[in-house]
Amino acid sequence: MDIETKDAHFFSGPRTKLAARTYLPRKDRALGVGVVMCHGFGGVKEGVLPSLAKELASAGYTAMTFDFRGFGGSEGVPGRLVPAEQAEDAVAALEFMAAAGDVDPERIALYGTSFGGGVAALAATMSSRPRVLAISVPVTSGSDWLASMTRYYELIDLKARAMQALARKVKTGEFEMVDRFDIMIPDDLTRERYQLKIPMTLETVYHLLHHEPAAHAHKITVPTLVFGVKTDRLVPVRQTTELYERLAVEKDLRLFDWGTHWAVYDELLAPVAKGTIEWFDRHLTVERVAR
Repeated sequence: MDIETKDAHFFSGPRTKLAARTYLPRKDRALGVGVVMCHGFGGVKEGVLPSLAKELASAGYTAMTFDFRGFGGSEGVPGRLVPAEQAEDAVAALEFMAAAGDVDPERIALYGTSFGGGVAALAATMSSRPRVLAISVPVTSGSDWLASMTRYYELIDLKARAMQALARKVKTGEFEMVDRFDIMIPDDLTRERYQLKIPMTLETVYHLLHHEPAAHAHKITVPTLVFGVKTDRLVPVRQTTELYERLAVEKDLRLFDWGTHWAVYDELLAPVAKGTIEWFDRHLTVERVAR
């Protein structure tokens, strides 16, 4: 692959500067079509998405990853994750790509993975900019996700701690910080794969309890492709299928029989990339010609 990258920034929310990275196709292959990509829980633009971004760029798409506010190279309260704000950031990213001049503003796709899958689904209900949507192994109910990772009494304790942290912030203005894995309880493979500590505000738990993208799936108006892994141990595959069932648009569901949550970035990258590119080609009127 001969892929060039370009770093930039744009603004979202209360004049918060967000860091972005664009993966540019070779000029002789450029389609003038864009893809905005949303990464997962506490992740960064350099994390799991570059492999797919490069595949998209190799196919002629201009792909852009970015850091949500509070993470990576972006401004904002460090480690504070509010899903509604992340959806706003995704909408801002779409507008930035439309105005940048590299692509046709009427031919932009939206892709989201893991926690970013649910965020992308919400953003698709908030903006008319994306003309097609693809999501993989998505978190589509924050409350169900938390419950799936904890015992009942542990979830009660976690909720109580989050509300106490929120109460202290109200009085002092200070955020209580925990490790990301104190909220997103990892399976063994996830813990082994990601050993770097990611600080996150404990009040994130409160915001997750009110994050329900599946409840808004019927509001999505663009063709939607959904990938899931039946053996996913981090995000129950029912989160994928329940969102899919609620979609009222042209849709396609691709369920893999094997693999971990992370397989869509590794062993299953090839079919995910192929399926995504074909879906985008079809719905963004991309005509492939021999080169």
